[in-house]
Amino acid sequence: MAGLLLLGLAACGPAAEDSGRNDSAAAENGSGAAPAAAAPAPAPAEAALAPLQLEGHGLRISGAAPGTELPFNTPKAATIDALTKALGRPPTELGENEECGGGALEFAAWEGQITAWFESGRFAGWDNKGKLKTPQGIGIGSSRSEIARLRGLEVEDSTLGTEFRAGGLSGILDSKGPDAKVTDLWGGSTCVFR
Repeated sequence: MAGLLLLGLAACGPAAEDSGRNDSAAAENGSGAAPAAAAPAPAPAEAALAPLQLEGHGLRISGAAPGTELPFNTPKAATIDALTKALGRPPTELGENEECGGGALEFAAWEGQITAWFESGRFAGWDNKGKLKTPQGIGIGSSRSEIARLRGLEVEDSTLGTEFRAGGLSGILDSKGPDAKVTDLWGGSTCVFR
């Protein structure tokens, strides 16, 4: 009896080890056993969230569950530290622009990604310089039909061109036409020359 029990346990061992086989291996064996649930394939790198999402009231740092808010009025040092960690590198430029329309603003720029603007030592605005997008997918290159979904959208001619505003976001379209694309996108107080 003990021999049969050991024989039965030995017979179970290989089956447990083979539980990760794919359906074709099970079909070749003719076992007819239900295949084990396959682990989901990893998402392609292109589908990964960008490190930041643009919002009308600040920024959202992706990857932290459920995401970390970086609202306007955050102290400058904390903002630069959070953006440095999210983007994986320090700013490429720090400075001040004294010729901004509303007065001098300090900035921290990550070339090709974003410029953060500061007023009185506090995060005041951002200027998108790359591929970053809003949670709704709006970014540089978005179409006029895409921004039409933004609540409270206003489009008007200004000294900057065809300008739009919605939910704390502002930007420029490359034309007045229905197929116009977003060429500039910012939120909060920035150094926009009018």
